[in-house]
Amino acid sequence: MIAVIDGGLHTTVQDFPGRVGYWNIGIPPSGPMDPLAFRIANRLVGNQDDAAGLEITAKGPKLLFLKDTMIALTGAKLHGNLADQEVPWWEAVHVKKGDILSFGTLQGSGFRSYLSVAGGFDIPLYLGSKATFPYGRFGGLEGRPLKAGDLLSIDEAKKKEVLTKEGRTLPPENIPEYNHEWAVGVIPGPHEAPDFFTPEDVETFYSTPWRVHHNSNRLGYRLEGPRLQFARTDGGEGGSHPSNIHDCAYAIGTINFTGDMPVILTVDGPSLGGFVSIATIVTSEFWKIGQAAANNVIYFKKMSYKEAFANRWRQEKMLNSLT
Repeated sequence: MIAVIDGGLHTTVQDFPGRVGYWNIGIPPSGPMDPLAFRIANRLVGNQDDAAGLEITAKGPKLLFLKDTMIALTGAKLHGNLADQEVPWWEAVHVKKGDILSFGTLQGSGFRSYLSVAGGFDIPLYLGSKATFPYGRFGGLEGRPLKAGDLLSIDEAKKKEVLTKEGRTLPPENIPEYNHEWAVGVIPGPHEAPDFFTPEDVETFYSTPWRVHHNSNRLGYRLEGPRLQFARTDGGEGGSHPSNIHDCAYAIGTINFTGDMPVILTVDGPSLGGFVSIATIVTSEFWKIGQAAANNVIYFKKMSYKEAFANRWRQEKMLNSLT
């Protein structure tokens, strides 16, 4: 059991891969914005990938542990203190009953941090997942971020099954690199040149340093940059703006143009809409969006399907080395 003394800025219970199977009726998967750091945290304490953990945004919570357990912290590094000692990152750490874990602000780059506990959190499933969807007010703990006075139960049955080892660490060469500038791999389309964008538009899209707008969140990341001209003057039957089309399905990581502004659709975003989508972020690259903060710069780079699969294979191989 863990008592929440302070919930932090925006701390939610999440699991991986989230609430899958309901995209066709508009329910997003939710889950971690940085699935790579989340899965590493679970692997370090011996959990399966789907064990529920915490996603911490920018400023962390203050937690009182009411039982001994093992934890791991990954993702963007926060000023962290455990029992009056600086808490290590990317490492399995033993926590004693009565210890207080508290966090300050971010150190360096990145935006989201993750906390796993051995066994995961004992949270009721909602539509097959423990992931919090705050905009729908379901999942996690009452469908909302943590607040003072909350109690989080650890799944004691699962805890007995996991093989935890204090001091298990992620090799330094596998620690993701966080920056203020991000090169993000994408697959072009489904809407590109010549029907929706001109070749010059596409070239501009890939050469532009897009800046993350301050009004970005788990629904979508707005990007600031040049205005593209589009290959047509209007959307025809889809609408008056050239970005308008008849409603079509979106993918997680789709980059669509809501009018003149590109928006990266993220884990709590919409499943369909009536705007053109110039590219889609490949699965193994999406973690970078979860760590991009306001005013960070994103460059998009084309990847082939072969490159995307190879990148994902390397990522999965690294994760499997932690078990």
